[in-house]
Amino acid sequence: MPAHFSGHHCESTALVNMLRNRGVELSEPMVFGLGQGLSFLYWHSKQMPGPFLGGRVKPDHLMRNAAGALGAGLQEEQTGSRSKAERDLVEALDDGDVVGLKLDRYYLDYADESHHFAAHYVACVGYEDDRFVVVETGNLGVQTTSRKSMGDARSAKGPMSSRNLSFRISAEAYDPAALPGGCRSSIHATAHDFLNPPITNMGFKGIAKTSSLMRTWCDSLEDPTHAMGLVGNSMENGGTGGGFFRTLWADFLQEAAALTGVAAYDTVAAEYRRMSRRWTEVADLLREADDSSMRKSAEAAASLVGELAVEERAAMAELEEVSA
Repeated sequence: MPAHFSGHHCESTALVNMLRNRGVELSEPMVFGLGQGLSFLYWHSKQMPGPFLGGRVKPDHLMRNAAGALGAGLQEEQTGSRSKAERDLVEALDDGDVVGLKLDRYYLDYADESHHFAAHYVACVGYEDDRFVVVETGNLGVQTTSRKSMGDARSAKGPMSSRNLSFRISAEAYDPAALPGGCRSSIHATAHDFLNPPITNMGFKGIAKTSSLMRTWCDSLEDPTHAMGLVGNSMENGGTGGGFFRTLWADFLQEAAALTGVAAYDTVAAEYRRMSRRWTEVADLLREADDSSMRKSAEAAASLVGELAVEERAAMAELEEVSA
């Protein structure tokens, strides 16, 4: 079995390991970009203590989009039965597969999560007696967890959950010669969706809306400094690769430029590196705010976000044009 890979983001890390097991060596930025990974979402329901800012495409879509761009087969399985889910997983592992699992890491033996999040992904690579072996992101690397904890994590309920959802990939039809075309079509689709969001909470419109809403947080949120801290930490350290996923996207564009010969991809990659640093500034302002500085921090962050809405719209418009 190839060496395990621990990347920045959970869904792309799982897919890199699944592809490696099939002999397809691609970088995490390439997988993220082919998966049309970059996006934006502002979400705040009445049940939530604070807002959520998402910088990537909806859960599960990254794997589906990347598999489609690669011409690879992606098999998804979902069941309401914990016992069937475990039997199917063991069977796939016995067949030599690496299996992508969607779950809530809160329940896993090695986790120290203080909150539930049912849209986390791991690559399951084997089992030993009563424990499953999984590959995580970052410093967590390879971990083991009990069958009971795995069952609890996979069958968890909550926002964005998919009970016992698993992914397997086949790569017999993958053609490396088609990769440049896959890059262009994925960039075009990402840019088009970003520029034409279905609701005003998404895409460049969502970023502009967030700028306005940020200015109200100090008065509208029950515990503004705590909520702002959670948002900032999630943006920078929540598996985003830093810069709210914009660094991963810039790295992908640079690789795409080399593969396709489209010089504009290199130019926009440099723009996104600059913008990723600005998103880090936003995250720092939010997570470093205290009761005495929160209004000033929220206003400064809102101003940056407003500028980023304009800048990202322009960058995506260029990407859409040169990828058509």
